[in-house]
Amino acid sequence: MNFEAALKTEKIRNLATREGLTVPPETPLGEVVRRMQERRTGCAVVVSGKKVVGIFTERDALIRGLLADADPETPIEKLMTPKPKVLDREDTLAVAIRLMHDGKYRHLPVVNGKREFLGLVSVRDIVFYLSENFPLEIYNLPPDPHRISRSAEGA
Repeated sequence: MNFEAALKTEKIRNLATREGLTVPPETPLGEVVRRMQERRTGCAVVVSGKKVVGIFTERDALIRGLLADADPETPIEKLMTPKPKVLDREDTLAVAIRLMHDGKYRHLPVVNGKREFLGLVSVRDIVFYLSENFPLEIYNLPPDPHRISRSAEGA
């Protein structure tokens, strides 16, 4: 399968999705940040039961937490991004890349048809998958694929 075909047909369920850090909505900000540091992850998925209700990212920690001088006891549901964009496990890599690009997201929760949390996909996961499965296509891309060189490269 070629690179473009893989983007259009490869399902998210076939990626090695991360387990992801999940927290209930009432978890205090300080506890969420501590868990994110311990797990070395860039986000926490906020779940009520098994359903995704929000996401709290490093960006949120900085802007809504630190810069807003939020109390560490503030429930994360007051600081999270509610109803985040999610990927269905049947979505393709192309859908994931488009969502991440358009929304400037680095992490997307993966859900089933009931919006129950199954895992997490990051930009890093997608880049790793593509570089492992299509090394020649990935490693041979110029820094700017649309740029046309006007002179020969090399010595």
